[in-house]
Amino acid sequence: MRTNSELNRSKKSYRGNFIILPIVFLLIGYILFFVCLTPVLDPLVSVYKLAFSNANASSAVDEAGTNSIFNGATGVHSGLLTCDDFEYPTWGKIFGTIKVDNTDIDCDLIFGDSKELLKNGACMSISSHIPGCGTGVLVAAHNNTYFHTLPDAQVGDLVHLETNYGSFVYRVYGTKIVDTSKPNHADDYFPELYGDKEILLLYTCWPINTLASTPLRYFTLCEFVSGPQVNMYETAEVEANE
Repeated sequence: MRTNSELNRSKKSYRGNFIILPIVFLLIGYILFFVCLTPVLDPLVSVYKLAFSNANASSAVDEAGTNSIFNGATGVHSGLLTCDDFEYPTWGKIFGTIKVDNTDIDCDLIFGDSKELLKNGACMSISSHIPGCGTGVLVAAHNNTYFHTLPDAQVGDLVHLETNYGSFVYRVYGTKIVDTSKPNHADDYFPELYGDKEILLLYTCWPINTLASTPLRYFTLCEFVSGPQVNMYETAEVEANE
């Protein structure tokens, strides 16, 4: 038979467990809730900041520490440029803007496409080329912020890229949806990206209103209309000697 002292200790232990266990289960529940909803909460936070912040895209980028080498339109719409004629963008720098007719797309163009940079504007992949090089240009932005209205662009609409070295115009000629979960999915857009024509590929997550992670990507394909040609393999001195 247990003594009064043992009974008291047992009651205290029971009361302690009665208090501690619910707190432990509550904390575990909060952790699981946070982990499960993080893929959804991040886009919602981005949408909130874009919709309700008084700062525009450029100031948001500056606050994030992204530098800009873009000072507005250059007035250069044609001609031949060499690597001596402009400052080549480096990772994380704003080097232009992008506007798409018949959409709300009007934002900074950033060199590089990390998760952090995608919060601040449209991002050009370093796996592609800068505009004017005569081959594919790959630009992405989030479907719930900067490229939310990308599907509004129709065949024939124009895309305007102002860069720190020239003005470029492209014309929409088609769209496609790519499932990145499938093997060899890159075959669906590599011909345009690495072909012998300058094609601008704009893409974002699909469906356009999704907030969770998705393997589908919506591509808008645009043909080159005008802009200066860029020769990255010659300097002004070599060109003059020729």
